[in-house]
Amino acid sequence: MFTPVHVVRDFYDHLARGDFAAVLALLAEDIEWTDAERFPYYSGTWHGPQAVLNNLLIPLSRDWTDFAAKAHEFIHDGNRVVALGTYSGTYKATGKSTTADFANIWTVRANKLQTFHMHTDTAKVLAAMSK
Repeated sequence: MFTPVHVVRDFYDHLARGDFAAVLALLAEDIEWTDAERFPYYSGTWHGPQAVLNNLLIPLSRDWTDFAAKAHEFIHDGNRVVALGTYSGTYKATGKSTTADFANIWTVRANKLQTFHMHTDTAKVLAAMSK
């Protein structure tokens, strides 16, 4: 039986392999995705897998070398899962690398990711992007 933690783990595993089709397949059709407010790609809450692809996944792969989101701990209560981990990567335009801890809060329903809220040190990411 799949648990909400399995679904969230699968997200990070597919993301690490660059398998965007598998990542998108985990997202509910009406997913609500909210990055941290000062994260470079933040533009409010996105709705639907296509918005996540267009506003986040494509820009990350275009702008960063070896961008990774590695979750190392999962805390869950029912359908809510908090993933603790680290973002890392090198911004192509500056050649600067960054590492920033994250806490991502997920809601899972019917084995699909329903909501996402990112919490991270955006200043570290922005520093890598500044010349």
